[in-house]
Amino acid sequence: MSIFRRTRLRLLLIAIFLPAFFAAGTLAEILHPLEDVVAAASAEATAAAQAQGYTDLEVSARPLDSRLRLQACGEPLETFSNANASVLGPVSIGVRCAQPSAWTLYVRLDVSTRATLPVLAENLPRGSIISERDLTLVERTITSATDAVIMDPQQAIGMELIRPASAGSPLRHSQLRPPQLISRGQTVTLIAGGEGLQVTMQGRAMANAAAGDRLLVTNLASGRRVEGIVNPDGSVRIP
Repeated sequence: MSIFRRTRLRLLLIAIFLPAFFAAGTLAEILHPLEDVVAAASAEATAAAQAQGYTDLEVSARPLDSRLRLQACGEPLETFSNANASVLGPVSIGVRCAQPSAWTLYVRLDVSTRATLPVLAENLPRGSIISERDLTLVERTITSATDAVIMDPQQAIGMELIRPASAGSPLRHSQLRPPQLISRGQTVTLIAGGEGLQVTMQGRAMANAAAGDRLLVTNLASGRRVEGIVNPDGSVRIP
């Protein structure tokens, strides 16, 4: 093959493939980096958790499909989430672009925090009254809302377990109740009147009750049923 013919062949090949090379280069330039999308979602998840008082956060994103092709956004990315959703645990954050080509992508993240909280030092049966010696403080990774978990030992001390609990397990508000002071059929002291003049009488409890509960009591002297509030000492005050 002559030099002239080889040169013509090279020029022909360049003419065919050069537009494709330019097109590929242009396409690469207008793609939005997926790491920017993840960073925007992570910042939104962090801010939402901090707004609810959580600190020492760890946020990790689940990998996005590397085949995603998002056109480069011409303005800062917008993030959004469900206002009623939990800010800890699995979290979904929306990231969207308005122009030049609108797109929306949801990023899945896992958000956790570190916190010191009281746990049981040993197994306890149902009906146990929690004391200070039953608790020990540990640092734990928290992946769900802490409003259900007891964070302050004083919230547990003096409370009664409504079901068995294992050593090392955090305590939840739903596991505890004020200890029962009065049993159904028990004789109790009824207190009526104000500070200047108080009248006491005996009554029979019609149900089990803890401090602060409203309780129906039968007055043993009159046979009438009255309702009162259970005092911390087990007496019942009649309004």
